[in-house]
Amino acid sequence: MMKRISVVVPFHGPTGPLLRCLEALACQTVRSSLEIVLSIDGPVCPEEVCGLADIVLTSPVRTGPAGARNRGWRASGGSCILFTDSDCVPMPDWAEKLAAPLFSGWHASKGVYTGGGTLPIQRLAQIEFQERYRIMERARAVTIADTYSAGFTRESLESTGGFDETFPVPDHEDVDLSWRLLKSGGRICFVPDAGVAHTHRPGWGAYFRLKMSRGRWRLKVLKKFPGMARSDGYTPQTMKVQMLLGPLLLPALTAGFLSPLVPLAWLVVFLVSCVPIIIVALSFDPHMTPLIPFFCWWRGTALFAGLSNGILKGGSNCSPP
Repeated sequence: MMKRISVVVPFHGPTGPLLRCLEALACQTVRSSLEIVLSIDGPVCPEEVCGLADIVLTSPVRTGPAGARNRGWRASGGSCILFTDSDCVPMPDWAEKLAAPLFSGWHASKGVYTGGGTLPIQRLAQIEFQERYRIMERARAVTIADTYSAGFTRESLESTGGFDETFPVPDHEDVDLSWRLLKSGGRICFVPDAGVAHTHRPGWGAYFRLKMSRGRWRLKVLKKFPGMARSDGYTPQTMKVQMLLGPLLLPALTAGFLSPLVPLAWLVVFLVSCVPIIIVALSFDPHMTPLIPFFCWWRGTALFAGLSNGILKGGSNCSPP
């Protein structure tokens, strides 16, 4: 019999997506060995979901998802702890697939998004994830276990102290934990079969704000792990080029009045930087390929804006978006 597994779902927000998440967890292939822990980031449990988890936790004050996850895994009884988000719908064998490496000597495991929605920006965001997954499949070592689909042994969580609760928003707290685990000698296994369905941000503005947040909070973890700035094992190097080129589009166009070669050179370099993700798009969602250059510019500009904002605010003193 498989050893006992706990899955922790932090929650704050609308109950509709949470209901779908909990219903999917109730149908897992290893449900008889699975303990479902709902950790509410607040003092009240909505009546419609209280009976759908084995353990329901509340908190007198909001602490953010890092605090909610810590309360969840510490109250759980499993020898391995899985995490997903309240707006994710795990596949029926998700827990079985994600937990398997944790019983085979790995310290953590990382799953995937299976899809993100039908709107253009959602499909483009999923292509972005697919590019990262390809990088991880080829990497000598996986460096992140994102908590939308992640597993950790209890010993690993206890030795690292769990999530850093100075991250008050759902941004880079899982990166921080993953890198602390790696620093202590831990190993993370990539499990592409451990999938969860998700609805990515539905608008271009919402996606821009998300990437700004990513750039802002990135600074905090890089202060702790400066060696990861060169290569973190999952961020495409071309994205860094796009972060630099994105804000230079307007100056390049302005310089075009003096010499048309300047905007042409900008365009050529930028399009070359888009080639790797274009290759992914052609195989994964070819109809989105024509939008890839604009998507990369939008993403790069947002990341640059967030990083700049973090620098201006002192990096480690980032405020919630």
